[in-house]
Amino acid sequence: MLSQIEYCLQQDCVVCIEHAATMTPRWSPWETWRKPCYYDGDIHRVYSEIDRCRDRHADHYIRLNIEGHSCHSRFSFVVHTPS
Repeated sequence: MLSQIEYCLQQDCVVCIEHAATMTPRWSPWETWRKPCYYDGDIHRVYSEIDRCRDRHADHYIRLNIEGHSCHSRFSFVVHTPS
């Protein structure tokens, strides 16, 4: 999974980190953490932003969204679940 994220960053995909207090099957009120950006292909910056979000919202679910405009693809997955 990490190599796929690195590949997406190298392809200038947009990364968006979101958080939500609850997660339900039908709808969850995700809030954006900072502005979506390219992170200049630096996966360590992505990790830092996830850590910052987790420090601020440790009791929330945190999701990573990656969107590639050139191939019209998008995937997202949860990177943190509250204890």
